[in-house]
Amino acid sequence: MTTNNKIPWLKIIGWALLIHIILIALSILEVVIFSSLIEPGQQPTYYEQHAQMTAPYVSIIFGIILFFFISRLLVKKRYNKRKFIGLMLPGIYIIMDLVFLLLSDTNWGHQYLIFMMSFITKTLASYIGATTINNKE
Repeated sequence: MTTNNKIPWLKIIGWALLIHIILIALSILEVVIFSSLIEPGQQPTYYEQHAQMTAPYVSIIFGIILFFFISRLLVKKRYNKRKFIGLMLPGIYIIMDLVFLLLSDTNWGHQYLIFMMSFITKTLASYIGATTINNKE
């Protein structure tokens, strides 16, 4: 089996952006399900507050799954760079996330622990996904 020592920067950046899009879509889907099946007929501000409360948790839960499997996908044929790729995918994602959060009206004081938990779980999931892949996979 040949290994590729090049770091797939464009793929890492592309996947990090796509992960953002997927997690936002999942958060929207959660609010749609909540607003139509669980608590229908409420005011829009009620659903906006619900989205602000649940979106970070949707991001954490599904982010763990996405980062684990996408890091494995990126490491295939790049077995020698698996640790680096396992850390760069969440690293690029976190940089993008911080830029998006800085551009938004985010209350950092109230969200600090959630941000830390989100970033740590995504980094661990990506690192574990990348480093536990079998060389033959």
